[in-house]
Amino acid sequence: MNNILAPVDGSQYMERNITYACDVAKSMRSKLTLLHIVTVTTVTEPGLVIDLEPFEEAGSKIMEKAKKVARDQGVDANTKTGTTYGNPAHEIIRAAEEGRFDLIVIGAKGHSLLRNLMIGSVTDAVVRSATCPVLVVR
Repeated sequence: MNNILAPVDGSQYMERNITYACDVAKSMRSKLTLLHIVTVTTVTEPGLVIDLEPFEEAGSKIMEKAKKVARDQGVDANTKTGTTYGNPAHEIIRAAEEGRFDLIVIGAKGHSLLRNLMIGSVTDAVVRSATCPVLVVR
């Protein structure tokens, strides 16, 4: 495994998940890429324009924190961001395929504004649809 992808979401579990991903990357001498998908969960009418700037700013802060956690673990991780209007799993899977990642390290729990409706839905979709192995951190 040369190339590991670790999606990050800013949840209370993020630091633990990144630490685990860093441990895996170090043990396998792999490159680690942290991925954050800016998720716009606002239901809108067709044609309505949404200001993405607040979402992107929040995403930048999450990535800064994630990168610091990795550095504190002795890993100089790459970073990548994306945007979606639905379940971020589709973008995670797409990024893994396009980047030819060998492994996805993802948390079992995360952060969602629709948490009560979507518990585990991102992780579940990634596990079911990814074309590479997925390691779920619990």
